[in-house]
Amino acid sequence: MDERILVWAPARDGRLTCGFLTEIGFSCVHCQSWDELRAELRNGVGALVIAGEFLSEPFFANLQTIIEAQPAWSDLPLIVVASMERPGSADPVAMLGNVSVLQRPVSLDTLRSSVAAALRARRRQYQIRDLLQQRDEADKRKDEFLAMLAHELRNPLAPLRTALELLKLEPSPHVVSQAKATMERQVTNLTRLVDDLLDVSRIATGKIALKRIALDVRQRVSDAVSAAQPSARLKNLNLELRLPDHPVFVQADPVRLEQMLGNLIANAMKFTPAGGDIRVSLESDNQSALMKVRDTGMGIAPSQLEYVFELFGQAAASLDRSQGGLGIGLTVVRWIAELHGGRARLFSEGVGRGTEAVVHLPLHAGQAVTASPVAESGVRATPARRVLVIDDNVDVAETLAVYLEQIGHEVVKAHDGRTAIDAARRQQPQVIVCDLGLPGLDGYEVARTLRDMPFLQSALLIAVSGYGEAADREKARSAGFAHHLTKPADPLMLADLIANDARPDPNDNRSPIAESVSPATRMEPGHHDR
Repeated sequence: MDERILVWAPARDGRLTCGFLTEIGFSCVHCQSWDELRAELRNGVGALVIAGEFLSEPFFANLQTIIEAQPAWSDLPLIVVASMERPGSADPVAMLGNVSVLQRPVSLDTLRSSVAAALRARRRQYQIRDLLQQRDEADKRKDEFLAMLAHELRNPLAPLRTALELLKLEPSPHVVSQAKATMERQVTNLTRLVDDLLDVSRIATGKIALKRIALDVRQRVSDAVSAAQPSARLKNLNLELRLPDHPVFVQADPVRLEQMLGNLIANAMKFTPAGGDIRVSLESDNQSALMKVRDTGMGIAPSQLEYVFELFGQAAASLDRSQGGLGIGLTVVRWIAELHGGRARLFSEGVGRGTEAVVHLPLHAGQAVTASPVAESGVRATPARRVLVIDDNVDVAETLAVYLEQIGHEVVKAHDGRTAIDAARRQQPQVIVCDLGLPGLDGYEVARTLRDMPFLQSALLIAVSGYGEAADREKARSAGFAHHLTKPADPLMLADLIANDARPDPNDNRSPIAESVSPATRMEPGHHDR
Protein backbone atom coordinates (compact mmCIF):
# COMPACT_ATOMS: atom_id res chain seq x y z
CA MET A 1 0.00 0.00 0.00
CA ASP A 2 2.79 2.44 0.87
CA GLU A 3 4.39 2.28 -2.59
CA ARG A 4 1.30 2.64 -4.75
CA ILE A 5 1.33 5.23 -7.52
CA LEU A 6 -1.91 7.21 -7.68
CA VAL A 7 -2.72 8.65 -11.10
CA TRP A 8 -5.30 11.44 -11.44
CA ALA A 9 -5.82 12.09 -15.10
CA PRO A 10 -8.54 11.99 -17.76
CA ALA A 11 -9.96 8.53 -18.40
CA ARG A 12 -7.90 7.56 -21.45
CA ASP A 13 -4.62 9.12 -20.27
CA GLY A 14 -5.09 7.65 -16.81
CA ARG A 15 -5.68 4.13 -18.13
CA LEU A 16 -2.67 4.30 -20.46
CA THR A 17 -0.39 5.69 -17.74
CA CYS A 18 -1.45 3.08 -15.20
CA GLY A 19 -1.18 0.32 -17.76
CA PHE A 20 2.41 1.31 -18.62
CA LEU A 21 3.49 1.67 -14.97
CA THR A 22 1.88 -1.66 -14.03
CA GLU A 23 3.58 -3.38 -16.95
CA ILE A 24 7.04 -2.28 -15.78
CA GLY A 25 6.44 -3.41 -12.21
CA PHE A 26 4.85 -0.54 -10.31
CA SER A 27 1.61 -0.79 -8.31
CA CYS A 28 -0.75 1.79 -9.78
CA VAL A 29 -4.30 3.07 -9.10
CA HIS A 30 -6.20 5.29 -11.55
CA CYS A 31 -8.39 7.79 -9.67
CA GLN A 32 -11.20 9.32 -11.74
CA SER A 33 -12.54 11.84 -9.21
CA TRP A 34 -11.32 14.03 -6.37
CA ASP A 35 -13.31 12.01 -3.83
CA GLU A 36 -11.69 8.79 -5.04
CA LEU A 37 -8.21 10.37 -4.92
CA ARG A 38 -8.76 11.69 -1.39
CA ALA A 39 -9.92 8.28 -0.18
CA GLU A 40 -6.88 6.53 -1.71
CA LEU A 41 -4.49 9.08 -0.19
CA ARG A 42 -5.71 8.06 3.26
CA ASN A 43 -4.74 4.44 2.51
CA GLY A 44 -1.07 5.20 1.91
CA VAL A 45 0.72 6.23 -1.27
CA GLY A 46 4.24 6.22 -2.69
CA ALA A 47 3.81 9.05 -5.23
CA LEU A 48 1.05 11.03 -6.94
CA VAL A 49 0.91 11.66 -10.72
CA ILE A 50 -1.45 14.50 -11.71
CA ALA A 51 -2.53 15.70 -15.15
CA GLY A 52 -1.97 19.42 -15.66
CA GLU A 53 -5.53 20.02 -16.88
CA PHE A 54 -6.79 19.16 -13.38
CA LEU A 55 -4.88 22.09 -11.87
CA SER A 56 -7.55 24.36 -10.50
CA GLU A 57 -7.72 26.65 -7.49
CA PRO A 58 -10.18 24.44 -5.53
CA PHE A 59 -7.98 21.41 -6.19
CA PHE A 60 -4.86 23.23 -4.97
CA ALA A 61 -6.62 24.34 -1.80
CA ASN A 62 -7.88 20.83 -1.02
CA LEU A 63 -4.59 19.10 -1.86
CA GLN A 64 -2.56 21.65 0.06
CA THR A 65 -4.69 21.00 3.14
CA ILE A 66 -3.90 17.27 2.88
CA ILE A 67 -0.18 17.87 2.33
CA GLU A 68 0.10 20.26 5.27
CA ALA A 69 -1.52 17.62 7.50
CA GLN A 70 1.25 15.07 6.73
CA PRO A 71 3.32 13.81 9.69
CA ALA A 72 6.75 15.36 10.14
CA TRP A 73 8.57 12.51 8.38
CA SER A 74 6.38 12.61 5.24
CA ASP A 75 6.97 14.72 2.11
CA LEU A 76 4.73 13.11 -0.53
CA PRO A 77 6.34 13.23 -4.01
CA LEU A 78 4.06 14.83 -6.66
CA ILE A 79 4.63 14.50 -10.42
CA VAL A 80 2.67 17.03 -12.50
CA VAL A 81 2.37 16.32 -16.26
CA ALA A 82 1.50 19.69 -17.85
CA SER A 83 1.57 21.55 -21.13
CA MET A 84 4.09 24.33 -21.80
CA GLU A 85 1.70 26.98 -20.50
CA ARG A 86 -0.50 26.89 -17.42
CA PRO A 87 -3.31 29.33 -16.71
CA GLY A 88 -2.80 32.15 -14.21
CA SER A 89 0.02 34.57 -13.67
CA ALA A 90 1.27 32.88 -10.49
CA ASP A 91 2.42 29.26 -10.41
CA PRO A 92 0.71 27.57 -7.44
CA VAL A 93 2.46 24.22 -8.06
CA ALA A 94 5.51 25.20 -6.02
CA MET A 95 3.25 25.72 -2.99
CA LEU A 96 2.63 21.95 -2.88
CA GLY A 97 6.20 21.19 -1.80
CA ASN A 98 7.93 18.11 -3.23
CA VAL A 99 6.85 18.59 -6.89
CA SER A 100 8.42 17.51 -10.19
CA VAL A 101 6.92 19.01 -13.38
CA LEU A 102 7.13 17.04 -16.66
CA GLN A 103 6.38 18.96 -19.85
CA ARG A 104 4.25 17.31 -22.51
CA PRO A 105 4.94 15.36 -24.59
CA VAL A 106 6.51 13.03 -21.97
CA SER A 107 8.59 10.05 -23.10
CA LEU A 108 8.00 6.72 -21.37
CA ASP A 109 11.62 6.63 -20.21
CA THR A 110 11.22 10.03 -18.55
CA LEU A 111 8.01 8.92 -16.85
CA ARG A 112 9.60 5.67 -15.66
CA SER A 113 12.73 7.37 -14.24
CA SER A 114 10.67 10.12 -12.56
CA VAL A 115 8.37 7.62 -10.84
CA ALA A 116 11.35 5.45 -9.79
CA ALA A 117 13.14 8.49 -8.31
CA ALA A 118 9.98 9.54 -6.46
CA LEU A 119 9.62 6.07 -4.93
CA ARG A 120 13.29 6.00 -3.87
CA ALA A 121 12.77 9.27 -2.05
CA ARG A 122 9.55 7.94 -0.51
CA ARG A 123 11.31 4.80 0.75
CA ARG A 124 13.87 6.97 2.53
CA GLN A 125 10.99 8.78 4.19
CA TYR A 126 9.57 5.44 5.32
CA GLN A 127 12.96 4.55 6.81
CA ILE A 128 12.89 7.80 8.78
CA ARG A 129 9.33 7.00 9.88
CA ASP A 130 10.38 3.56 11.13
CA LEU A 131 13.39 4.98 12.96
CA LEU A 132 11.22 7.60 14.65
CA GLN A 133 8.74 4.91 15.70
CA GLN A 134 11.55 2.79 17.10
CA ARG A 135 12.93 5.81 18.95
CA ASP A 136 9.53 6.62 20.42
CA GLU A 137 9.01 3.02 21.49
CA ALA A 138 12.49 2.89 23.04
CA ASP A 139 11.83 6.17 24.88
CA LYS A 140 8.55 4.79 26.19
CA ARG A 141 10.19 1.61 27.43
CA LYS A 142 13.05 3.60 28.94
CA ASP A 143 10.62 5.86 30.80
CA GLU A 144 8.78 2.79 32.11
CA PHE A 145 12.11 1.30 33.17
CA LEU A 146 13.17 4.45 35.01
CA ALA A 147 9.86 4.51 36.85
CA MET A 148 10.38 0.86 37.75
CA LEU A 149 13.97 1.58 38.84
CA ALA A 150 12.79 4.31 41.20
CA HIS A 151 10.25 1.87 42.65
CA GLU A 152 12.82 -0.88 43.10
CA LEU A 153 15.35 1.43 44.75
CA ARG A 154 12.73 2.67 47.21
CA ASN A 155 11.73 -0.87 48.18
CA PRO A 156 14.95 -1.71 50.11
CA LEU A 157 15.09 1.79 51.60
CA ALA A 158 11.76 1.38 53.40
CA PRO A 159 12.79 -1.57 55.63
CA LEU A 160 16.25 -0.04 56.10
CA ARG A 161 14.71 3.16 57.45
CA THR A 162 12.26 1.23 59.63
CA ALA A 163 15.05 -0.97 61.02
CA LEU A 164 17.14 2.08 61.88
CA GLU A 165 14.23 3.68 63.75
CA LEU A 166 13.67 0.37 65.52
CA LEU A 167 17.28 0.26 66.71
CA LYS A 168 16.88 3.74 68.22
CA LEU A 169 14.28 2.30 70.59
CA GLU A 170 16.92 0.04 72.19
CA PRO A 171 14.89 -3.15 71.67
CA SER A 172 15.61 -6.64 72.95
CA PRO A 173 18.62 -8.58 71.57
CA HIS A 174 16.25 -10.76 69.53
CA VAL A 175 14.69 -7.72 67.84
CA VAL A 176 18.15 -6.23 67.25
CA SER A 177 19.21 -9.46 65.56
CA GLN A 178 16.10 -9.40 63.34
CA ALA A 179 16.71 -5.76 62.41
CA LYS A 180 20.34 -6.46 61.52
CA ALA A 181 19.34 -9.41 59.34
CA THR A 182 16.76 -7.25 57.56
CA MET A 183 19.27 -4.48 56.93
CA GLU A 184 21.83 -6.94 55.59
CA ARG A 185 19.29 -8.44 53.14
CA GLN A 186 18.19 -5.04 51.89
CA VAL A 187 21.73 -3.75 51.43
CA THR A 188 22.41 -6.90 49.42
CA ASN A 189 19.35 -6.14 47.29
CA LEU A 190 20.49 -2.56 46.68
CA THR A 191 23.98 -3.74 45.74
CA ARG A 192 22.50 -6.29 43.31
CA LEU A 193 20.41 -3.61 41.60
CA VAL A 194 23.43 -1.36 41.13
CA ASP A 195 25.58 -4.27 39.92
CA ASP A 196 22.95 -5.19 37.33
CA LEU A 197 22.91 -1.64 36.00
CA LEU A 198 26.71 -1.50 35.87
CA ASP A 199 26.93 -4.83 34.06
CA VAL A 200 24.47 -3.66 31.41
CA SER A 201 26.46 -0.46 30.92
CA ARG A 202 29.79 -2.29 30.69
CA ILE A 203 28.57 -4.89 28.23
CA ALA A 204 26.62 -2.44 26.07
CA THR A 205 29.65 -0.15 25.72
CA GLY A 206 32.11 -3.00 25.15
CA LYS A 207 34.00 -2.28 28.39
CA ILE A 208 33.96 -5.82 29.67
CA ALA A 209 36.80 -8.27 29.09
CA LEU A 210 36.32 -11.99 29.67
CA LYS A 211 38.92 -14.01 31.56
CA ARG A 212 38.37 -17.39 29.95
CA ILE A 213 39.70 -20.69 31.20
CA ALA A 214 38.88 -24.25 30.22
CA LEU A 215 36.49 -25.67 32.79
CA ASP A 216 34.00 -28.44 33.40
CA VAL A 217 30.58 -26.77 33.40
CA ARG A 218 29.13 -29.41 35.71
CA GLN A 219 30.86 -27.91 38.74
CA ARG A 220 29.67 -24.38 37.92
CA VAL A 221 26.08 -25.50 37.40
CA SER A 222 26.20 -27.46 40.66
CA ASP A 223 27.62 -24.44 42.53
CA ALA A 224 24.91 -22.15 41.13
CA VAL A 225 22.15 -24.51 42.23
CA SER A 226 23.71 -24.94 45.68
CA ALA A 227 23.86 -21.17 46.10
CA ALA A 228 20.18 -20.86 45.16
CA GLN A 229 18.88 -23.68 47.37
CA PRO A 230 18.37 -21.56 50.53
CA SER A 231 16.25 -19.03 48.62
CA ALA A 232 14.30 -21.85 46.96
CA ARG A 233 13.50 -23.40 50.35
CA LEU A 234 12.30 -20.03 51.68
CA LYS A 235 9.87 -19.81 48.75
CA ASN A 236 8.85 -23.47 49.11
CA LEU A 237 10.20 -24.32 45.64
CA ASN A 238 11.59 -27.67 44.58
CA LEU A 239 14.96 -26.94 42.91
CA GLU A 240 16.24 -30.02 41.08
CA LEU A 241 19.66 -30.57 39.47
CA ARG A 242 20.43 -32.99 36.63
CA LEU A 243 24.03 -33.42 35.46
CA PRO A 244 25.61 -35.83 32.96
CA ASP A 245 28.09 -38.48 34.12
CA HIS A 246 30.77 -37.25 31.70
CA PRO A 247 32.63 -33.91 31.87
CA VAL A 248 31.44 -31.04 29.67
CA PHE A 249 34.29 -28.64 28.89
CA VAL A 250 33.88 -25.04 27.74
CA GLN A 251 36.22 -22.07 27.46
CA ALA A 252 34.54 -19.50 29.69
CA ASP A 253 34.97 -16.78 32.27
CA PRO A 254 33.95 -18.59 35.49
CA VAL A 255 32.70 -15.41 37.19
CA ARG A 256 30.45 -14.46 34.27
CA LEU A 257 29.32 -18.06 33.82
CA GLU A 258 28.16 -18.24 37.43
CA GLN A 259 26.48 -14.85 37.04
CA MET A 260 24.62 -16.05 33.97
CA LEU A 261 23.42 -19.25 35.68
CA GLY A 262 22.49 -17.32 38.81
CA ASN A 263 20.39 -14.89 36.78
CA LEU A 264 18.52 -17.71 35.06
CA ILE A 265 17.77 -19.52 38.32
CA ALA A 266 16.78 -16.29 40.09
CA ASN A 267 14.46 -15.42 37.19
CA ALA A 268 12.80 -18.83 37.40
CA MET A 269 12.32 -18.51 41.18
CA LYS A 270 10.91 -15.01 40.79
CA PHE A 271 8.10 -16.13 38.49
CA THR A 272 7.32 -19.55 39.99
CA PRO A 273 4.71 -19.64 42.79
CA ALA A 274 5.24 -21.49 46.06
CA GLY A 275 5.09 -25.25 45.64
CA GLY A 276 6.39 -25.06 42.06
CA ASP A 277 9.27 -26.93 40.48
CA ILE A 278 12.49 -25.68 38.89
CA ARG A 279 14.78 -28.08 37.07
CA VAL A 280 18.35 -27.11 36.19
CA SER A 281 20.08 -29.44 33.78
CA LEU A 282 23.21 -29.70 31.66
CA GLU A 283 23.42 -31.49 28.33
CA SER A 284 25.76 -31.48 25.36
CA ASP A 285 25.65 -32.24 21.68
CA ASN A 286 28.44 -32.40 19.09
CA GLN A 287 29.08 -28.66 19.24
CA SER A 288 27.59 -27.06 22.33
CA ALA A 289 27.05 -27.32 26.03
CA LEU A 290 23.35 -26.74 26.77
CA MET A 291 22.45 -25.30 30.16
CA LYS A 292 18.70 -25.43 30.77
CA VAL A 293 16.50 -23.93 33.49
CA ARG A 294 12.87 -25.07 33.30
CA ASP A 295 10.14 -23.94 35.70
CA THR A 296 6.43 -24.50 36.27
CA GLY A 297 5.78 -20.81 36.77
CA MET A 298 3.59 -18.16 35.18
CA GLY A 299 4.92 -18.61 31.64
CA ILE A 300 5.13 -16.01 28.89
CA ALA A 301 2.63 -15.01 26.22
CA PRO A 302 3.87 -15.89 22.71
CA SER A 303 3.73 -12.22 21.71
CA GLN A 304 6.22 -11.34 24.49
CA LEU A 305 8.85 -14.02 23.83
CA GLU A 306 10.79 -11.92 21.32
CA TYR A 307 11.14 -9.06 23.82
CA VAL A 308 12.25 -10.81 27.02
CA PHE A 309 15.98 -10.61 26.21
CA GLU A 310 15.81 -6.94 25.19
CA LEU A 311 16.99 -4.22 27.52
CA PHE A 312 13.92 -2.78 29.35
CA GLY A 313 11.82 -5.41 27.56
CA GLN A 314 10.06 -6.61 30.74
CA ALA A 315 9.07 -3.17 31.99
CA ALA A 316 5.66 -2.85 30.34
CA ALA A 317 4.62 -6.38 31.24
CA SER A 318 5.27 -6.04 34.96
CA LEU A 319 4.53 -2.51 36.11
CA ASP A 320 2.82 -3.78 39.24
CA ARG A 321 6.34 -4.85 40.39
CA SER A 322 4.97 -7.64 42.53
CA GLN A 323 7.96 -9.78 41.58
CA GLY A 324 10.64 -7.13 42.02
CA GLY A 325 13.82 -6.71 40.00
CA LEU A 326 14.72 -4.51 37.07
CA GLY A 327 13.93 -6.92 34.27
CA ILE A 328 17.48 -6.74 32.88
CA GLY A 329 18.82 -10.07 34.18
CA LEU A 330 17.93 -11.89 30.97
CA THR A 331 19.53 -9.13 28.91
CA VAL A 332 22.78 -9.74 30.78
CA VAL A 333 22.40 -13.50 30.18
CA ARG A 334 22.01 -13.03 26.45
CA TRP A 335 24.95 -10.65 26.17
CA ILE A 336 27.27 -12.85 28.25
CA ALA A 337 26.33 -15.89 26.16
CA GLU A 338 27.03 -13.98 22.94
CA LEU A 339 30.38 -12.71 24.28
CA HIS A 340 31.31 -16.39 24.72
CA GLY A 341 30.30 -17.18 21.13
CA GLY A 342 27.03 -18.78 22.22
CA ARG A 343 23.39 -17.80 22.39
CA ALA A 344 20.46 -17.73 24.81
CA ARG A 345 16.87 -18.70 24.01
CA LEU A 346 13.59 -18.77 25.91
CA PHE A 347 10.63 -21.07 25.34
CA SER A 348 7.11 -21.06 26.76
CA GLU A 349 3.84 -22.64 25.68
CA GLY A 350 1.93 -19.66 27.03
CA VAL A 351 0.75 -17.93 30.18
CA GLY A 352 0.50 -20.31 33.13
CA ARG A 353 2.48 -23.08 31.39
CA GLY A 354 6.00 -22.46 32.62
CA THR A 355 9.19 -21.37 30.88
CA GLU A 356 12.44 -22.95 29.76
CA ALA A 357 15.64 -20.94 29.28
CA VAL A 358 18.42 -22.55 27.26
CA VAL A 359 21.98 -21.26 26.93
CA HIS A 360 24.28 -22.72 24.25
CA LEU A 361 28.06 -22.38 24.72
CA PRO A 362 30.66 -23.83 22.33
CA LEU A 363 32.36 -26.99 23.59
CA HIS A 364 36.09 -26.89 24.30
CA ALA A 365 38.33 -29.82 23.42
CA GLY A 366 40.64 -29.80 26.42
CA GLN A 367 41.02 -30.30 30.13
CA ALA A 368 39.53 -28.14 32.83
CA VAL A 369 41.65 -25.85 34.95
CA THR A 370 41.50 -26.69 38.63
CA ALA A 371 39.76 -23.94 40.54
CA SER A 372 41.65 -22.09 43.25
CA PRO A 373 40.49 -22.75 46.79
CA VAL A 374 37.81 -20.36 47.96
CA ALA A 375 38.87 -18.10 50.77
CA GLU A 376 37.01 -18.50 54.02
CA SER A 377 34.50 -15.78 54.80
CA GLY A 378 34.63 -13.64 57.89
CA VAL A 379 37.20 -11.29 59.38
CA ARG A 380 40.65 -12.82 59.73
CA ALA A 381 42.78 -12.15 62.77
CA THR A 382 45.35 -9.47 61.95
CA PRO A 383 47.76 -7.27 63.88
CA ALA A 384 46.39 -3.83 64.73
CA ARG A 385 47.22 -1.22 62.10
CA ARG A 386 47.11 2.55 62.03
CA VAL A 387 44.53 3.33 59.34
CA LEU A 388 43.74 6.70 57.77
CA VAL A 389 40.20 6.82 56.34
CA ILE A 390 39.64 9.67 53.85
CA ASP A 391 36.10 10.38 52.60
CA ASP A 392 34.17 13.62 52.20
CA ASN A 393 30.96 11.77 53.11
CA VAL A 394 31.07 12.02 56.90
CA ASP A 395 28.69 9.09 57.45
CA VAL A 396 30.78 6.83 55.21
CA ALA A 397 33.99 7.77 57.00
CA GLU A 398 32.46 7.44 60.48
CA THR A 399 30.86 4.03 59.94
CA LEU A 400 33.96 2.61 58.28
CA ALA A 401 36.13 3.96 61.09
CA VAL A 402 33.90 2.39 63.73
CA TYR A 403 34.00 -0.95 61.88
CA LEU A 404 37.80 -0.93 61.61
CA GLU A 405 38.13 0.03 65.27
CA GLN A 406 35.82 -2.83 66.24
CA ILE A 407 38.14 -5.33 64.56
CA GLY A 408 41.17 -3.92 66.37
CA HIS A 409 42.68 -1.15 64.24
CA GLU A 410 43.60 2.40 65.24
CA VAL A 411 41.77 4.82 62.94
CA VAL A 412 42.16 8.48 62.00
CA LYS A 413 39.61 10.23 59.78
CA ALA A 414 39.86 13.08 57.26
CA HIS A 415 37.21 14.56 54.99
CA ASP A 416 39.25 16.38 52.34
CA GLY A 417 42.57 15.95 50.58
CA ARG A 418 44.63 18.63 52.33
CA THR A 419 43.46 17.63 55.80
CA ALA A 420 44.30 14.02 54.91
CA ILE A 421 47.87 14.93 53.90
CA ASP A 422 48.39 16.80 57.19
CA ALA A 423 46.98 13.83 59.15
CA ALA A 424 49.28 11.44 57.26
CA ARG A 425 52.33 13.53 58.16
CA ARG A 426 51.39 13.49 61.85
CA GLN A 427 50.12 9.92 62.23
CA GLN A 428 52.25 8.07 59.61
CA PRO A 429 49.52 5.45 58.93
CA GLN A 430 50.32 1.98 57.70
CA VAL A 431 47.05 1.73 55.72
CA ILE A 432 45.25 4.54 53.85
CA VAL A 433 41.69 4.05 52.57
CA CYS A 434 40.94 6.95 50.26
CA ASP A 435 37.85 8.05 48.36
CA LEU A 436 38.81 9.29 44.89
CA GLY A 437 36.14 11.96 44.50
CA LEU A 438 37.37 14.36 47.17
CA PRO A 439 36.68 18.12 47.02
CA GLY A 440 39.60 20.34 46.07
CA LEU A 441 42.49 17.89 46.04
CA ASP A 442 41.17 14.61 44.61
CA GLY A 443 42.18 11.13 45.71
CA TYR A 444 44.66 10.64 42.86
CA GLU A 445 46.62 13.75 43.81
CA VAL A 446 46.48 12.76 47.49
CA ALA A 447 47.98 9.35 46.63
CA ARG A 448 50.77 10.88 44.55
CA THR A 449 51.60 13.32 47.35
CA LEU A 450 51.63 10.58 50.00
CA ARG A 451 53.82 8.32 47.88
CA ASP A 452 56.45 11.07 47.76
CA MET A 453 56.73 11.05 51.56
CA PRO A 454 59.65 8.77 52.59
CA PHE A 455 57.92 7.55 55.75
CA LEU A 456 54.86 6.40 53.72
CA GLN A 457 56.71 4.44 51.04
CA SER A 458 55.59 1.14 52.54
CA ALA A 459 52.02 2.21 53.39
CA LEU A 460 49.15 0.27 51.82
CA LEU A 461 46.95 2.59 49.71
CA ILE A 462 43.42 1.41 48.91
CA ALA A 463 41.21 3.46 46.59
CA VAL A 464 37.43 3.49 47.01
CA SER A 465 35.27 4.87 44.20
CA GLY A 466 31.88 4.67 42.56
CA TYR A 467 33.65 4.21 39.23
CA GLY A 468 34.96 0.72 38.53
CA GLU A 469 35.94 0.51 34.86
CA ALA A 470 39.35 -0.77 33.77
CA ALA A 471 40.49 2.79 32.95
CA ASP A 472 39.54 3.93 36.47
CA ARG A 473 41.50 1.10 38.06
CA GLU A 474 44.52 1.79 35.87
CA LYS A 475 44.43 5.48 36.76
CA ALA A 476 44.32 4.56 40.47
CA ARG A 477 47.23 2.15 40.04
CA SER A 478 49.28 4.82 38.28
CA ALA A 479 48.63 7.24 41.15
CA GLY A 480 50.10 4.75 43.64
CA PHE A 481 47.13 2.76 44.92
CA ALA A 482 47.66 -0.97 45.48
CA HIS A 483 43.95 -1.83 45.34
CA HIS A 484 40.74 -0.35 43.96
CA LEU A 485 37.35 -1.13 45.53
CA THR A 486 34.08 -0.12 43.90
CA LYS A 487 31.40 1.39 46.13
CA PRO A 488 29.69 0.08 48.11
CA ALA A 489 32.90 -1.53 49.28
CA ASP A 490 32.49 -4.80 51.15
CA PRO A 491 33.88 -4.27 54.70
CA LEU A 492 34.94 -7.93 54.86
CA MET A 493 36.94 -7.55 51.66
CA LEU A 494 38.58 -4.40 52.99
CA ALA A 495 39.43 -6.14 56.25
CA ASP A 496 40.87 -9.04 54.28
CA LEU A 497 43.06 -6.72 52.20
CA ILE A 498 44.46 -5.20 55.38
CA ALA A 499 44.95 -8.63 56.95
CA ASN A 500 46.71 -10.03 53.89
CA ASP A 501 49.07 -7.08 53.62
CA ALA A 502 52.15 -8.00 55.62
CA ARG A 503 54.04 -4.71 55.24
CA PRO A 504 56.00 -3.91 58.40
CA ASP A 505 55.45 -0.86 60.55
CA PRO A 506 58.18 1.59 59.41
CA ASN A 507 58.72 2.52 63.09
CA ASP A 508 58.92 -1.13 64.18
CA ASN A 509 62.47 -2.45 64.55
CA ARG A 510 61.36 -6.08 64.33
CA SER A 511 62.19 -8.13 61.26
CA PRO A 512 59.95 -7.40 58.29
CA ILE A 513 57.20 -9.79 57.26
CA ALA A 514 57.00 -10.85 53.62
CA GLU A 515 54.28 -9.09 51.62
CA SER A 516 51.23 -11.24 50.87
CA VAL A 517 48.46 -9.76 48.73
CA SER A 518 45.51 -11.81 47.51
CA PRO A 519 45.85 -12.39 43.74
CA ALA A 520 42.09 -12.11 43.41
CA THR A 521 42.08 -8.53 44.64
CA ARG A 522 45.44 -7.16 43.53
CA MET A 523 45.24 -4.15 41.21
CA GLU A 524 45.50 -5.57 37.70
CA PRO A 525 44.26 -4.20 34.38
CA GLY A 526 41.13 -6.02 33.31
CA HIS A 527 40.14 -7.14 36.82
CA HIS A 528 36.36 -7.26 37.26
CA ASP A 529 34.93 -5.54 40.30
CA ARG A 530 32.25 -7.77 41.71
